[in-house]
Amino acid sequence: MPEPMTMALLAGGAGLTKGVSGYKAGQSSAKSAMATAAYNKQIADINAKMEADRGRITSDIIERNAEVIADKASYDSFLLERQADQTEDQTAFDLQIAERQYDIFTAEKRAKWGNSGVTMQGSPATVAFADAHAAAVNLANIELRGKQAAASIDQTAAMTRYKGKADYNATMQQAYLQQYASDIQRANIINEGNMNMYAGMSQAYQARQQANAALVGGFTDAITAGVGAYGSAGGFAGGAGSGATPTGASLAPMGSFDTTQGFGFQGF
Repeated sequence: MPEPMTMALLAGGAGLTKGVSGYKAGQSSAKSAMATAAYNKQIADINAKMEADRGRITSDIIERNAEVIADKASYDSFLLERQADQTEDQTAFDLQIAERQYDIFTAEKRAKWGNSGVTMQGSPATVAFADAHAAAVNLANIELRGKQAAASIDQTAAMTRYKGKADYNATMQQAYLQQYASDIQRANIINEGNMNMYAGMSQAYQARQQANAALVGGFTDAITAGVGAYGSAGGFAGGAGSGATPTGASLAPMGSFDTTQGFGFQGF
């Protein structure tokens, strides 16, 4: 039969080995949890950066579209205003030609009447007055149609400018909403990354706690098993004056010890 000390060492060694194995497994799980948490946080940061870039680029494109809309509306209204000016110039020219034609027509008619001896009395005067009235009405119609056409074009130009401003404002609002939505999405990504990081840190902390508990339990089991094996092998069978602890005697509780010393443990 092996001696009592050998039996105690063998019995206690199994418990100690189990505790150390549990400690190493817990530490490995803690490192794995921390590595996973750090990786997830890195991915979340990358996704947040990508979302920020996407939101900025999309917003810039929409704002550029808004500027194009405003520029096109301004250019279109400018062309319409030029068209209105040309209509007014054309109306003035038409009036001038019509007046000139009336003057020529009246002069020729009076010359014919004078050559034929007709005086500007009676029927000739009535005819001349009717011609003058018809010419005035015709000139007034030319001027009115020209003003109406120019006014219509000016109104179209004004509506074009107004629609351009409205479309610009609506597009810019879309850009702002897009940027806001992107900021919200980026904040959610960052928040999710932080939550995953905290969850990984919590798992690592729990794994380290379990590792420490396994190590402490291993020491306790080793001591208990060693003492029991030592007593079973007759290690406590000495005389009363020998100072040995009798078999079955109670043992004082062990003092606490720092399980972080000598095992490469890093606090969390």
